[in-house]
Amino acid sequence: MLGALKDKVSLTTASLVVLGLSTLYALARFSPSTRIHNHCQALQRTGWWADDSSLVWQPEGCTLKQYKYEDVTRCLQAPLNPESSGNYALFIGDSTVRNKFYAWARLVDSDLANQSGDDGKVHADITVRWPGESGVAAMFVWDPYLRSDLTKQVLDGAYNETLTIPRLVVLGTGSWYLRNPNESGGTAGWRRAIDNVVRKIAISQRSGARPIAQHVYLNPVTHVVPDKLSPERFDTLDPQAIRWMNAYMQAADLPVFYTWDEMTRTRPGETQDGLHYSKPLESAAINVLLNRICNRDTIPRHPPIRTTCCFEYPPPNRFVTYFALLTLLGIPALLFIRARMPTLGLLQLVPSADTLRQMLVFGSILLLMFVTDRTPLFDKLQKHYINWVFALLVGLSMAAGAATWQADKAPVFMGRQQTDEWKGWMQLVILAYHLMNASGVSGIYNPVRVLVAMYLYMTGYGHFCYFYNKRDYGLRRLTAVLLRTNILAVGLAYVMGTSYMDYYFAPLSSAWVLIVWLTMRIQPAANYTRMAWAKIGISALAFNIINHLHLWPFGLLAKLGVHWSEREWEFRFGTDIFIVYVGMATALVSLQIGQQLQAHPRWAQIKRWAILASIIGVLFYFYFELTRANKFEYNKWHPYISPFAVLSFVVLRNATEYLRSHSSAAFRFAGLISLELFIAQFHLFLAADTKAVLVLFDSRLWFINLALTTLVFVGMCKLLGTASGAITAWMMANTAKSEPESIMMAEIAHQQQAGGEARPRALDRLASDPPLMARVGHRLAHASLFSSLAVRWAVGLLLLLALNKYY
Repeated sequence: MLGALKDKVSLTTASLVVLGLSTLYALARFSPSTRIHNHCQALQRTGWWADDSSLVWQPEGCTLKQYKYEDVTRCLQAPLNPESSGNYALFIGDSTVRNKFYAWARLVDSDLANQSGDDGKVHADITVRWPGESGVAAMFVWDPYLRSDLTKQVLDGAYNETLTIPRLVVLGTGSWYLRNPNESGGTAGWRRAIDNVVRKIAISQRSGARPIAQHVYLNPVTHVVPDKLSPERFDTLDPQAIRWMNAYMQAADLPVFYTWDEMTRTRPGETQDGLHYSKPLESAAINVLLNRICNRDTIPRHPPIRTTCCFEYPPPNRFVTYFALLTLLGIPALLFIRARMPTLGLLQLVPSADTLRQMLVFGSILLLMFVTDRTPLFDKLQKHYINWVFALLVGLSMAAGAATWQADKAPVFMGRQQTDEWKGWMQLVILAYHLMNASGVSGIYNPVRVLVAMYLYMTGYGHFCYFYNKRDYGLRRLTAVLLRTNILAVGLAYVMGTSYMDYYFAPLSSAWVLIVWLTMRIQPAANYTRMAWAKIGISALAFNIINHLHLWPFGLLAKLGVHWSEREWEFRFGTDIFIVYVGMATALVSLQIGQQLQAHPRWAQIKRWAILASIIGVLFYFYFELTRANKFEYNKWHPYISPFAVLSFVVLRNATEYLRSHSSAAFRFAGLISLELFIAQFHLFLAADTKAVLVLFDSRLWFINLALTTLVFVGMCKLLGTASGAITAWMMANTAKSEPESIMMAEIAHQQQAGGEARPRALDRLASDPPLMARVGHRLAHASLFSSLAVRWAVGLLLLLALNKYY
């Protein structure tokens, strides 16, 4: 039954159906209101703790910025208009408001880190100034009933030279009304105070009225934990009364920061006295507030876009607009013309219908990624690491690989099916690593660095074998490889407004392909002698010197308008600077003396010793990487230690004929699209330029969303792989090896000399040629100038430089 269903429903069909449903769901939920679709309202009202062990707050549908001193300074000290408010925050209320004041103040002055309200200033006003300046950064006014003269002055907007208008006002009251009902009037007195606040806020919002502040929020009456309350508080702080008070404020449509109530209600373990909560929780609460009031004005509106809460995405630039028009209107128009006027001569300049369809697919998926990661249509979730979830995802991937283990055609050392499988399972682990934000865990980060080294090892091994066996050092094959490797990364760099270097595997792999080609292209005859070892060694030494002495041409690129991070490049290149040469050396040994080794009388003993050494090598690697102090310490050793882990895996994976003749179909499938999986994950599996998780459905249903997003992601990557291959083939067509078929006048003259019968046949062929416009189009399409790969390289680079300058 499952087999029949599999035959009827392909991966592509299933992914397109899920994508269509998720888009309809997102459109149905989308609101034209900026406060809603940019999650400003959600930031203030809803959210949850990301997991049970951490105090990482997750607003519904967006990602937070972690604010620091310089961020708060930039937010508050930059005036927004001539009549802008002051550069300080004003907190008025009881002890729960005071704790939030201290959380704010700790961002301004780290010396306040140990103060929490029990420092002699329990029922007193407190002022904190900007470090090294006389200006006020934050002020707390003790007024648990919100009826002091200063509170009235603030609510009336009656500011003067002594009390200037603040940028932010936070008001809070409630618990003191419950604790002192005779003095305060209880809930009735509290309601009168809140009604007064409602009235004053409404007046301040009228045209021409004096404002209270640019931002005004109320602290909800804090959720209490009865079991931890003192007897006096237990008798007076009634949870039911607190719920009623918060519901009353909600009904009055006050700007209450309800998120704070949710934060305390779901973390009863963060309070010791049942009323006041821990510093980390209060700091998290203030960080959410800062995201609400500062993101719109302080977060840069250009990629990379890391924070999406209360953030207005920039509109598409001209390139994206033109690209969308070309993809959604231009290509369909060309397909229509091809279908209706197939004999039009100028169509010789246009790709075939099949290629146009693949271009349409490619462009549409790039635009889809723009929608998912450059618009508020789809939600984004923050990434956070959870041990058991990461282990589960990796375990499920390995189980899928084991379930599809099957026999191959023949046992081959490092054969295509084995390397595809290798790339596949590595890519699945890397996806889980990125999804779970596991880079902060050294014990996981270090082995993942080895996985990247394994990719580069296969680059050295595979391309060395090709050049060695085919002796083809021309530009044609090299160009095809570079086009196939880079077409998606370059396209995304322009569509998404990112840097090509962000998709670091494409430039890294391309550079190493060029290095392998250059190493073997110089004196190619030496590749088949012992001089091959010298060539590999000289190449390794030369590029090691280039990297260490900072000799890469980044200065020249900067003059051409290409600004790539030299530091990032040198780190990426230097971290795996030897592993490609190890792959080349492995290939050289396999090709030159592999058969002699297998014919050696002690080959069986050599194999056993190699397997034993490999087991020891794997164990040694994990012992070594787990005993480093941190990942930065490990990075220093990685170029020298990773070859042992990689070679050990190669030996163990090929240890027996059974292992060499079997592979996993699931991993092979992933390996065939591993390039697309790696690059497209930035915007179609993850979001916020890899700093968040893309949400296609309900953000609270994490595992369901992951399953559906993965289905769409893999299906789109499969389509991207096919489309990229087709576009590469079209771009490589009609190069110098392909000569146009045409009737030349010299041929006719030759046939005239050959005899009377030859001339009519040639003339018949000429007479039956297509019309003039068709011949002109055919000639232009096959012009010898553009048949030169060198010319195509030059034109392509100039085009990219032009696009880089203007977009």
